[in-house]
Amino acid sequence: MRIFQLLVYKLLARAIDTVNRYFDVRRLHYVREVLEINIGILVHQINECSSKTMAKRKAIYAFRPFEVCDVDYRSNTSNLSSRLGSGRNFPKARSGHRIVCSDSSMYCFGGFNPNNSLARDGNNDQREDMYLFQELWKYDMIRKEWTLLLDSNNDLPAELASNAMLLCGETIMVFGGTGYPFGVNCSNRLHVCLPRRRPKDLLEVEVKGDPPPPQYGQAIVINDNFLYTIGGTNGFEYTLDVHRLHLPSKTWECVYECNQNIREDPSGRYRHELAHDDSKIYVIGGGTSDAVFILSNIPVYDMKANKWECLVTKPDPLANLPGIPTARKCHSCVQIRTEQGLEVIVAGGYDGVNYFNDIWKLNLSTMQWKKMQKSQLPYPLFFHDAAVTSDGCMHVFGGIRYNNNTNVRTDTLYRMWTTIPRLSVIAFEALLHYIPSLPSRTKEDLLEAGIPRQFVDRVHE
Repeated sequence: MRIFQLLVYKLLARAIDTVNRYFDVRRLHYVREVLEINIGILVHQINECSSKTMAKRKAIYAFRPFEVCDVDYRSNTSNLSSRLGSGRNFPKARSGHRIVCSDSSMYCFGGFNPNNSLARDGNNDQREDMYLFQELWKYDMIRKEWTLLLDSNNDLPAELASNAMLLCGETIMVFGGTGYPFGVNCSNRLHVCLPRRRPKDLLEVEVKGDPPPPQYGQAIVINDNFLYTIGGTNGFEYTLDVHRLHLPSKTWECVYECNQNIREDPSGRYRHELAHDDSKIYVIGGGTSDAVFILSNIPVYDMKANKWECLVTKPDPLANLPGIPTARKCHSCVQIRTEQGLEVIVAGGYDGVNYFNDIWKLNLSTMQWKKMQKSQLPYPLFFHDAAVTSDGCMHVFGGIRYNNNTNVRTDTLYRMWTTIPRLSVIAFEALLHYIPSLPSRTKEDLLEAGIPRQFVDRVHE
């Protein structure tokens, strides 16, 4: 029965794709996204029920590094009860959102979906104020549960797409972003939230000094008590200027204004990503409305010398020529520390024409690219986001999925081990696999059972 239902869904999806090539029917775009979600659920259920091999893999824990896995949070019984109660059991499909994570929780802020207004008001009116998601979600990695922390009933900013976001200790920081239509209302405000404290609010930080202009698609990092923001756009002009906020005094300053007329400064861009070490910030990709930037040369800002330089990267000799990821924007990027030093994981993205599902690793010490041959996203994906735990487990959520010549926004969550973690981390993963009820036990019971405190704290964050 499920196989027949899956066949019907796929035929309907193919028919809708055909119609959408010739007619732009907003209602059909929404129906197509609903079908895509249901197809994913059915495929997962069929694989679980019909495959003995999958059943054995489910029964016996196996650590599979570098493999991109679909996280099935929808079948969680607590999520189901939440759905029956409020209808808000997990985030809807979206793009342009941002995520960050700790070792036990992931947080998702904002996002955009032009079909969202149809889902909420049930008519064909173009409710542009509903295209954006005014909400902050938390995903519990241990229990596989979503919780809505803040929504439109709270005092959240109206700029909810292409923000910059990071997690500093227990503090979520959200900077910049745009409302809809994109570029009409941009932000240069910094908001913070302490999700583990009550009451939960996203509060604007009062600042002084010389702030950056209101923009979206910028990227931020924290280094040595400074919050650096680099690049972005107002929808017309693209910059790669460097501003920083001194966090103790909450004072902004512009430390470098790019001027290609008098210097060989890098080009302005948006939807790039940043990596950093103790002294340098690396700009990974990005683009403009009609251009993307190559990854064979990486613009690098030297925080101590206050200057830009361009570093040439080395191709992967084992990958197909040119051995370097294709120029792209709207990709994801996370940074991990391994025995080989700091490494950056780049996944997905697009160049305005082509869509990517490949995953690459760049070593910041050697500037050597390596294509992760065992790793790739199931579909080309862009305008998604990714975050990584301190142990190296990367989570990828949402975005626009390219399939059968059709772009569909998704609410799929993937996870991938980007490196081999400590044995204790693998053992704790196995323990959760074999004892699903473990998170329901008290902290005292877990400690008495001999589980290390660092993992008990993850269960009871």
